[in-house]
Amino acid sequence: MFDPTKALVIANPMARHGFVGENWPELSAQIREALGDVDLQLTESRGDGLRVGKEAIARGVRTIISLGGDGTHSEVVDGIMQSGVNEEVTLGILHAGTGGDFRRMIPGAEELESACAVIRDKPAVPIDVGWVQYVDDEGHSDSRFFLNICSMGMGGLVDRIVATSASKSGGKAKYFKAVLRAQMKYKPARIRLRVDGQDEGEHDISNLCVCNGRWAGGSMMFAPEARLADGLFDVILMRTASTLRGLPIMAGLYKGTHVRSPLVSTYRGKHVEVETLANTAWMDIDGEAPGVGPAEFRVHERALRVIGIGPEFV
Repeated sequence: MFDPTKALVIANPMARHGFVGENWPELSAQIREALGDVDLQLTESRGDGLRVGKEAIARGVRTIISLGGDGTHSEVVDGIMQSGVNEEVTLGILHAGTGGDFRRMIPGAEELESACAVIRDKPAVPIDVGWVQYVDDEGHSDSRFFLNICSMGMGGLVDRIVATSASKSGGKAKYFKAVLRAQMKYKPARIRLRVDGQDEGEHDISNLCVCNGRWAGGSMMFAPEARLADGLFDVILMRTASTLRGLPIMAGLYKGTHVRSPLVSTYRGKHVEVETLANTAWMDIDGEAPGVGPAEFRVHERALRVIGIGPEFV
């Protein structure tokens, strides 16, 4: 049962182009009306969700509610996992982002009122969490946990375009425009892929997606068969193609039919290693762009309890 005395809402005021911060008095009142007298805290900068979450857990908070986009949720998850008591902590999701892809696996999470009802009334489900090691923008090795989907290739370049865009378009339109711009700038990365120790060869990629969840990039269904508690990543490799040959893949991403293309290969595994052989494999980690490849990925099985996950995604 939900206990507001042991809960904290971590809110990103910059989410949805600053909507959360601009409307915080009304939003916080609505949250407390639905959930009771929960503690509320606004983040101050990128990475703050991790710090705030870890500090809250250290003082006894056991339900962390993330209000923001996928990047905010991912930061909070990273903090929960780094706390060392992740199996004692429950995560709730309140959506207020550009893409908002992870919440698609939580029925009722579309609007604030119904999402609060999910957190108050629905059970928590143990799900897998991903871990990734990569190279940051300063050239240093870094690592973190992630909730939904990581990609290498053009995806991280798309993130960087989205982050600097002044467009007020919705998530799907904004990401689609960014993809078109990225296609003109991206030089295909050549990578070597290993899945659970098996050498899967060298490939020139548009994207390599390591998926815990199904959706990313504003409703693109990268991994239509992915499940959150099966102990496996779904790995989707999309080879470089001409614009004409690539258009069906782009269109198919919104329906999940891209995996039928001969330009796409799929794998499943617990441990994924990606070596970068040529050009830049831009990293995307839950909608953020913190660096580049090479990268290594590992599954942490059923490591976090998340409220309201639909049974069809487990």
